[in-house]
Amino acid sequence: MNHNNPIRGAVFDVDGTLALMDKDKGTYSALPGAIDVVNQLTARGLPVVAYTNGTFFTPEHYYAPLADAGLHFAPGHILTPATVAARQLVALGHKRVMLIGAEGTRVPLEQAGIEIVEARSCVTDVEVVLLAWTKEFNSQQLDAAAQAIWRGAKLYATSVAPYFAGAKGKLMGISGAAAAAINNATGVTAKVFGKPSTAGLEIISEITNVPSSEMVVVGDDPNLEIAMARKGGAFAVGITTGVADHAAFNAIEADLRAHVVLPDLLNFSSHQWMK
Repeated sequence: MNHNNPIRGAVFDVDGTLALMDKDKGTYSALPGAIDVVNQLTARGLPVVAYTNGTFFTPEHYYAPLADAGLHFAPGHILTPATVAARQLVALGHKRVMLIGAEGTRVPLEQAGIEIVEARSCVTDVEVVLLAWTKEFNSQQLDAAAQAIWRGAKLYATSVAPYFAGAKGKLMGISGAAAAAINNATGVTAKVFGKPSTAGLEIISEITNVPSSEMVVVGDDPNLEIAMARKGGAFAVGITTGVADHAAFNAIEADLRAHVVLPDLLNFSSHQWMK
C-alpha cells in the first residue's frame, strides 16, 4: 500500500460491488455492508458516487432501483459511461452518431444535443459509431456499423468488458460482444469511454470538487475500476463479491494492482486508510 493522501471522496462500482441486479426484473439486491458504508461515508460528509460501467438504464433511472435496495445517492452522484460518452463526443465536435444501443445511452446523448442515427446500411454520412448495451442487436446493424467504419467513421464503445456480475451469475457485456464482431470485420478497435478510461473519474472530480488523488475507488473488476483508479492516482480497493477473486486481483501488474483487496464491504469505513 503506497497511497498516503487523505480520503475525501468515495467512488463505488455498482454491479458486483454495491449490489447485484436481477436482469429479468431490473431490480437490485445490496451486497453485505454496502448500505452501511454508503450511509456512514455520507454521514461523515464525504461525497459518495456510484459509477457503473453499465448502460442498462439512464443515469437518472438508476436512483430508484438502487434506493429500493437501500442505496441512496445525492442528485448527480450516479454516473454511467453514457454520461462520459456524451460529454466526450461533444468535446470532440461530433454531433451525429450511429448508435447500437438502448435508451440508457440514447437519452444522455440526445440531452447533450447529439443527433442519433439508426444503424442501417443506407446511412453514409456519419463520423462516429457508438456501441452500448442493448437488449438485442442484429447482423444488419453490425454490417451498417462496419460499412460506416470502412468509410472512415471512428468506433467508440461505452464498455468492452466481456461480462459483469449479476444476481444469477455472470452477465455478458453486449457492447463488448458487438465491438469484437466489428473488430473481426474491420480490424478497428473501439475506443472506450467507460472504465478503465479515467474520463469518468475526471467528471467525478468536477462533480465532487475532490481530486482523484484524494478518492477511494472500490470495484470488483481488476481490469476496470481498479485500473482506472490506479491510472487516475486514486486509492484502489478491490472487492471479491463480484467477478474476481483475490488471486485475480494479485495477478495484475503491480502498477495497476489494487492497493487493498477485501472480501466484502463489511466494516469498510473502519479501516485505517479511511480514518
